[in-house]
Amino acid sequence: MRVRTLGAAVALVLASGCAYFNSLYNAKRLFGEAERESARREGAGATSYRSAIEKARKSFRKDSTGRWSDEALTLVGRSFFALGQYDSARVTFAHVLARGRGGSTRSEAQAYLGATLVRLDSASAALAPLDSVVAKAGAGSEIGRFARLWRARARFATADSAGAWADLDVVQRRGGALGLDASVEALGRSIPGSPERADRALARIAKADVPDRTVDSLRTLSRAAAAAWGGVRARELLAPAERAPWPAARRGRLLLFRAQLAAEAGDTAAAVREALAVAGKADAVTVLAARLAAARWQLASATDVGGAAAARATLLAAVADPEAQRLLRGLKQLDVLVAKARDDGQPLSLFAAAELARDELGAPGLARKLFVTYAELVPQATWAPKALLAAAALAAPPERAALANRFESYAENVYVAAVHGGGADGQYTAAEERLAQALAALRADAAREAEARDAGVLQAVAVLDSVKAAARADSVKLACGSLVDSLALRGGRADSVRSACVRGDTSRVAFWLAQKDSVVADTASRAAPAGAMPPRAPMPGSGPGSTRRDTIR
Repeated sequence: MRVRTLGAAVALVLASGCAYFNSLYNAKRLFGEAERESARREGAGATSYRSAIEKARKSFRKDSTGRWSDEALTLVGRSFFALGQYDSARVTFAHVLARGRGGSTRSEAQAYLGATLVRLDSASAALAPLDSVVAKAGAGSEIGRFARLWRARARFATADSAGAWADLDVVQRRGGALGLDASVEALGRSIPGSPERADRALARIAKADVPDRTVDSLRTLSRAAAAAWGGVRARELLAPAERAPWPAARRGRLLLFRAQLAAEAGDTAAAVREALAVAGKADAVTVLAARLAAARWQLASATDVGGAAAARATLLAAVADPEAQRLLRGLKQLDVLVAKARDDGQPLSLFAAAELARDELGAPGLARKLFVTYAELVPQATWAPKALLAAAALAAPPERAALANRFESYAENVYVAAVHGGGADGQYTAAEERLAQALAALRADAAREAEARDAGVLQAVAVLDSVKAAARADSVKLACGSLVDSLALRGGRADSVRSACVRGDTSRVAFWLAQKDSVVADTASRAAPAGAMPPRAPMPGSGPGSTRRDTIR
């Protein structure tokens, strides 16, 4: 009987010990998962850390004096530390130390208590526990290097820069994850004071196995370096990343950021070249990002439609991306609009193309050229001054002044009067409404025609000088296109008026002007319905009072 009782007692003790150990095992497993998650991305792993706290507390409650009780408490404290709950971490580590036990767990608790005090802005108080760990553990152990790293931070906070740099140098030389953290710390501390020390830190980082969150830190620190030393120097700082043995995704992201610094410094050619180089050897996600970035920089620097054609070629290789598709649709519409000015004598389509380039394609230089071309093509149109004003807003100071002078030469124009606070509000409103209606019609037509084109066989748009040459060579077509523009006609009615105008058939022009937009487009052989012909009307510019103020005279 006593044997059975003793056996049951032993079994109970063994069962509780297994349960106690299993809880701690699960806590360690969850903590390890959290550490891996947070290494990949800043702020990740919170759920796993909280679960680790729950399991470790459960383990401690089952045997608060057992062999692994201090280890369970320390794991709770480290999880609180990782979550940024520093007050809870401080209390937990202090409790571990108050228990008076020795061994490696005590050193770990001391080191993390010191780190916690640094986070709580108590750097002076942090030095004692950190000094103790460094003295006992030495620079070769993991916990010793951890303590040195945090002692360096405490020393920086207490104005002991020499001691801080000495600690960082020791940890950096040892390498590993802590060496990487020390190098990132050294890089941050070097800005803006010591570019040379920053170069050494980045060279060490480039040789390490960096996680995603380190790449994010490097981008942030490089941005600070650009603000302190300029974009060129910040790009030099990142040069070792080109040779870094990192995964393609991480290296590509940082090199694409380096290209962005070139673009911000005004070196668009270098930015595009480097972005396309990234696209040639990065992961799929970074390839699309690099091509989109290169295309946007090409559009932003384009001053003629040739630059837009280069962006189109870049985007075609990223056509699976929705943003690339949107930009390609815009470029096709730009093609159509420019072709309407060249082939159909519709100068206002250049105005529509300019707004498209400015507002949707991010191509201010191209938009400026299109606005100016429209104003040069139809200088007497009501909207020519508005085009000059829009171009001036996109121009550099010297050209802006010249465009402003041209704008002021339109003394009688409603837009000039509006800028100077005069003129009739009704005339201005009417001009704006007609313009909006005409531009909407042009954009709608261009969208339909662009949608019908083969996305894989895109033609380059014509050079704008050739548009002006073609329009001036056929002044009748230009005059007729201006008439259609000024009246904000659309659809078949617009085509019919333009066709009749080019043939010089003034009766036909007057007839179609009297119809509604739903009338089917005119053809050369088609006769008007009996009795529907109005009196003959003069062609635009051929009789007194026949030319509107927004058409060519």
